[in-house]
Amino acid sequence: MVVNTTALKSLAWEKGWSIPELAKRLGIDYSYLFRVINGEKKGGGKLFAGLYRLCREENLDFNNYIFLATLLTTDNINYLNVKNKSDPGSGIE
Repeated sequence: MVVNTTALKSLAWEKGWSIPELAKRLGIDYSYLFRVINGEKKGGGKLFAGLYRLCREENLDFNNYIFLATLLTTDNINYLNVKNKSDPGSGIE
C-alpha cells in the first residue's frame, strides 16, 4: 500500500487545513508527514491507521487516499490454486 500524496494534499486544501493540522488529525508528527508528502519516506502503519480513522470520522473513502501495489484478480487466484495443487508441499488439495 502506498499513500496517495496528491489526494492527501487536496484533502488538506479542501478542508482548509495546513499540513501540520493534517498531521495532527492523522496522529503523526508533522515532519514525518512532510517527508511522506515529499516522497522521502513511505507511509507506515501509524500513518495508515490514522488515515483510516480520519476517513471514518470525515465520512471519506479510504481507497481514494491509497494505491495498492498489485491487485490480485480471480485469474491470479485460480492460477495460484492450480500451481499449488501440483506442488506436493503446498498443503492445497
